[in-house]
Amino acid sequence: MYYSFARRTKNQRRSFVREILDLTQKRSIISFAGGLPDSKLFPAKEIEQEINETLKLGKEIFQYSSAQGVQELREEISKEYIDTEKEEILITSGSQQGLDLICKTFLDKGDEVVVESPTYLAALNLFDMFEVQITGVELTNRGVDTDKLEKIFETKKPKLFYTIPTFQNPTGWSWDIETKEKVAKLARKHGVVIIEDTPYSKLRYSGFESKNFDELLPEFTISLGTFSKTLAPDFRIGWIKAPKELIKILQTMKENSDLQSSRFFQYVAVNLIKNKKLSLHVQSLIEVYRNKRDCMANALKEEFGDDVEFDIPKGGMFFWVKFTGIDSMKLFELSIKKGVAFVPAETFFSEIKSSSYARLNFTSSSCTQIQDGIKRIKEAYEALSSSCLI
Repeated sequence: MYYSFARRTKNQRRSFVREILDLTQKRSIISFAGGLPDSKLFPAKEIEQEINETLKLGKEIFQYSSAQGVQELREEISKEYIDTEKEEILITSGSQQGLDLICKTFLDKGDEVVVESPTYLAALNLFDMFEVQITGVELTNRGVDTDKLEKIFETKKPKLFYTIPTFQNPTGWSWDIETKEKVAKLARKHGVVIIEDTPYSKLRYSGFESKNFDELLPEFTISLGTFSKTLAPDFRIGWIKAPKELIKILQTMKENSDLQSSRFFQYVAVNLIKNKKLSLHVQSLIEVYRNKRDCMANALKEEFGDDVEFDIPKGGMFFWVKFTGIDSMKLFELSIKKGVAFVPAETFFSEIKSSSYARLNFTSSSCTQIQDGIKRIKEAYEALSSSCLI
């Protein structure tokens, strides 16, 4: 049968990470690939308790409700997660929907969007769907190159600059305050809207939090948040924080997309926050994930020595590892055969290019699996290095 598909479907590629997740679910593979929380740590007992409490609200809880989201949840987010008014919060079906709604609100075909280089793969795929021009600006462990960003702002005239400034995906790096302040001034000068994605900000293992863009430049910043990394991905509860006039337009876009996010699970989340169960859970996550982070750092040092370079992330879920002298995609292909997965760097750039870097997730595996997985990658690395010398 012949189908006449929209043009945008021809430009869409499946997420490399999703393809790996499909593969790892079917086979016995140690996976450092996905940005997954540890499913063994989901607070199932606490969730069950609050589900039972929410059911006491009566059958009306299952009725249609406002697209902006449950007022009580917006109030808790504005108090506990981002200092603002509840009117500046829109509840979304995960932060990915938030990004989609922003694209629908701002982007026409051919518009310019600036991203960190490297950046979040699913954001690149989404921008591609809207048929925009994507320009990457080099990222370091202190933030983007502001001189290059200024030239891009001046010449490309972008509408949006997408950034993950805290425990970035894929690098795990965080911007310093000086870089944030410079970028905020540039964005104000050139009228560029900053999309500040913050999925990992509550998972801090060391160091101190600096001001966010929504504090430095509230009139030009749209912030994205989510409970997927700290509570449960399947709840699909995220949020957008933006000026009120923008929230009204974004709410209309959401109404035309899915009408509303689940009111029932919003109330479950409200109760978990109010009863301090979520904050206690996050503290327990931090302790466990910090140990896993240290376990991966030690395993990389022990197995590879000077053959790898990496910074120890102060939070989040990822290591950004440089494997000396090899292409990480070729290393991935050998590593999969040895039963371990990670994500090669080339998938995180707007222009595909070979790289010796790779993203390794440390939160979803046990310490034993981490040690075993790094050993397998080392075996693949040695085999690849030997073949390159022949």
